[in-house]
Amino acid sequence: MNLTFDDGYQFGLGAFETLSLVKGRPVWLEAHEARLRRTLGWLGLSLPADWKERLKSYLTKEGNDKGVLKILASDHNLCFTSRPNPYEAMASRPGFVLALSNIRRNESSPFVRHKTFNYGDSIVAKRQAARQGIDEPIFCNTKGELAEGAVSNLFFIKNGQLYTPPIEAGLLPGIVRAYLCSRYDVIEKSIFPAEIGTFDECFITNSLMGIMAVRQFGEYAFPVSEETQTAALFQSYLQDRLRPFPESL
Repeated sequence: MNLTFDDGYQFGLGAFETLSLVKGRPVWLEAHEARLRRTLGWLGLSLPADWKERLKSYLTKEGNDKGVLKILASDHNLCFTSRPNPYEAMASRPGFVLALSNIRRNESSPFVRHKTFNYGDSIVAKRQAARQGIDEPIFCNTKGELAEGAVSNLFFIKNGQLYTPPIEAGLLPGIVRAYLCSRYDVIEKSIFPAEIGTFDECFITNSLMGIMAVRQFGEYAFPVSEETQTAALFQSYLQDRLRPFPESL
């Protein structure tokens, strides 16, 4: 792989997408492409005209036995990587443990709404959390509102109703988040840490884990079983991910 040291690799002005692969096929590629193009357009960049042909060639050679595809694009570079999906290999899904990070999301920064190479806060927080036995750190914004996880979006359930922080709280609009908001009745509202214990269930989402139940968020415990609403949502997601993105569901 030959890289040109452009503004992407010198200043973080590049974008990436991480997709799940099912039998060599990218899940919801059209949605990831649309988000990638939005971010590149915001950065004043674009995808090469032949990018899909290059992707197809890469997947033919490298993607058949992998579960994750990563697309990285900057001014003079288009790169693909692949690896196994750690979530697909889980023997069971016992539920994740979350904790609040001491790093704040800056909701006034446009970078939080785009998936760019500026990913340092998330990686540092994720590594710090792992050393403490935490599966996923959750960021609050400068107002103290819950925003998102290091690599995930956050959801709660109360009396059957789904809730999630709004994009204005300072978060990346995830692909699975968009799927849930299109497929179900989801209320986007400001949520503060003091409210965590008032909800019945909690889960996080991203394109690799899909929907992951949360069993512990700080001092609060949540149920994790096949009888929960979260489990039902996950089973529906497993079927829906093989279909076109929500506009056609």
